[in-house]
Amino acid sequence: MPLRSELMPVANIIRPRSVAVIGATEDYVKFGGRFTHHLVELGFKGRFIPVNPRRAEVLGHKAFPSILELDEMPDLALVAVPSDLLRQTVDECGRAGVGACIVVTAQLSEFSEEGAALEREIVEVARSYNMRLVGPNCMGLIVPPHGMGLTSSQTLRYACRLNSGSVALVSQSGALMGSLFAVATDHGVGLSGMVTVGNQADMEMCDFLEAFIADEDTRVVCLYVEGVKSPDRFRELARSAQAKGKTILAVKAGATEAGTAMARSHTGSIAGSYTAFETACRENGVVILDDAEAMILCANIIAKNPPMGPGATGIVVSSGGGGAVLIDRLTDKGVPLARWTEATHQRLDHDYGSGHRNNPIDLGAHKGKLDISVFRRAVEAVYEDPGVSALFYMMTPQPLMPETIDIILDLHRRGDKPVVLCLNTSRFGEDVRQQVLAAKMPFVSRNDDAARALKAMFHARDFARTGPKPAPQRPAGTGGAKAGRAGLLTEPEVKAMLASYGVPQPAARAARTAEEAVAAAKDIGYPVVLKGVAEGVVHKSDLGLVKVGLADEVALRAAVAEVAEVFAREKLGVPLFDVQQMVEGGVELIVGVQNDASFGPQLMVGFGGIFVEILKDVAFASAPVSPAEAEAMLKRLKMWPLLAGVRGRPAMDVAAACEAVARISWLAADLGDRLVDIEVNPLKVTPSGAWAVDGRATLS
Repeated sequence: MPLRSELMPVANIIRPRSVAVIGATEDYVKFGGRFTHHLVELGFKGRFIPVNPRRAEVLGHKAFPSILELDEMPDLALVAVPSDLLRQTVDECGRAGVGACIVVTAQLSEFSEEGAALEREIVEVARSYNMRLVGPNCMGLIVPPHGMGLTSSQTLRYACRLNSGSVALVSQSGALMGSLFAVATDHGVGLSGMVTVGNQADMEMCDFLEAFIADEDTRVVCLYVEGVKSPDRFRELARSAQAKGKTILAVKAGATEAGTAMARSHTGSIAGSYTAFETACRENGVVILDDAEAMILCANIIAKNPPMGPGATGIVVSSGGGGAVLIDRLTDKGVPLARWTEATHQRLDHDYGSGHRNNPIDLGAHKGKLDISVFRRAVEAVYEDPGVSALFYMMTPQPLMPETIDIILDLHRRGDKPVVLCLNTSRFGEDVRQQVLAAKMPFVSRNDDAARALKAMFHARDFARTGPKPAPQRPAGTGGAKAGRAGLLTEPEVKAMLASYGVPQPAARAARTAEEAVAAAKDIGYPVVLKGVAEGVVHKSDLGLVKVGLADEVALRAAVAEVAEVFAREKLGVPLFDVQQMVEGGVELIVGVQNDASFGPQLMVGFGGIFVEILKDVAFASAPVSPAEAEAMLKRLKMWPLLAGVRGRPAMDVAAACEAVARISWLAADLGDRLVDIEVNPLKVTPSGAWAVDGRATLS
């Protein structure tokens, strides 16, 4: 069999012309048996090639004794063999001209260093034959438009069918794919493909993300992410999806320390910084969700609805109490609510009193005799309100359920604006659920999922207006950052770097003795701050190395003596003092940049001083940023009014603060790989300026 001269396109992996299953068998209990049955029973549109030395045929298909004895070069080979046979099997697949191996075998890099070495070895073998690898430690693919259930997940037998549509999934978890396939089946989610990538030893998430973005059948791509191998490519693909009018939804493990540890043990990935991933998504139009099941349901709602126009959410419910709880959930998720126009109020006045014409409309609060026309008039009035960008109907057990659903289905078929349906009816409403499934209308069963879907649609709409984060313009007087020694820098060393980038800071002078400190204070002017400068000390205040508000020479000399005692007690070496101008009043911010291993320098801005760990009122962006971006970050903070001026307090010099933040971000970005982190805390902002009062940094 001739070897392949080039790599096979990813599209051929998603929709292969032929699949060889090594170890194919009729026994469904075995891995090879489940793959075999799923391919045959669900109507695979390509050629199924069983490989089994002990069978002449498998489920009516001619079997071959070895992958090396096939009569064609298959696009895919399913490899689910013990690890001690893995290298040999991959080599034989390469010699047989296989385009790509789907490697189910686990306990490799996610398990041990020996497993990681074997994983690297099979990748080298595959590349020597221009053959791709998916996995290892994956559970294959499900591609409904191609009739392909190339997975061992038993949820395929539960479904008994493959429902084609325009939602795709790329997952680093195989078992999760099976679970989401079952959820998709129960909710009528149409799928264009589901792929598990496992350890991403060769082919990775972005390879399949790119393929689904190019796929004409796919409108929404869902991602379950544990680690991102190529962050820059991920950003580029996110922008490409936006340009094509497609939506990417993502759920990432690692939002907590426990989640990060699980991600590492699960696929051998370095989960990376959740915040950095979240920032990259926000800046490039990817919608982050907190629940994988909700992600699939949200994707179905987006895929089967028209794009959202201007306006907010119009809500109709069949339960007043349920509506009250619902409003709390929507508000908590940040979903905007519409205000009816006067024309809508007049339409509702026919059936509802003045106290019951609010958003949401409770259908049960109508005047007079119950008739389905009452429900129709109310729902259509809300749907047709020009300020409503999406209609949300929450059905609880109610009169005229099938007839009411007919009204909702009619509006969904119009296709003028999105319609989100929540069937909050449990098994009582099974007939209605079947009615909705038959009409192929998307729906959810929980209010929180509806809230997530609405928030995702608003996010996608608003991002389409603004576009990706623009490249910031470099501030004058920055560039050529000079990194000092490696390790934790002292405050004067950090401030020297900040000063080289034009970041304002209080006047300061170094001193070795009390006499030198007094002379420095006379030049600077009282009141002053005295700080002890010691290498390796992160929190100077905790050790008593910071003395503030020193109003005269007597107070300064006493402070020098106290700080010198700390040096002696803590064995910090020869005392060195930093006498600084006291900046009084104002608001304290924290500005920090951490160099994330995957996504580069990540800027954090928030309210700081000693309260930063308590308040945790912070915003994030990738560095560098412009002053305008810095201002947008500050406006996202809950305590922004303290800067803008509130309840008689003067407004702070926000422009100076934003200029300082931008310059700090450029310094961090220019330090490149030398930077571990840098922090200014506090950046003191007053009505007349902003100053870096304290700072620390670590260089590699």
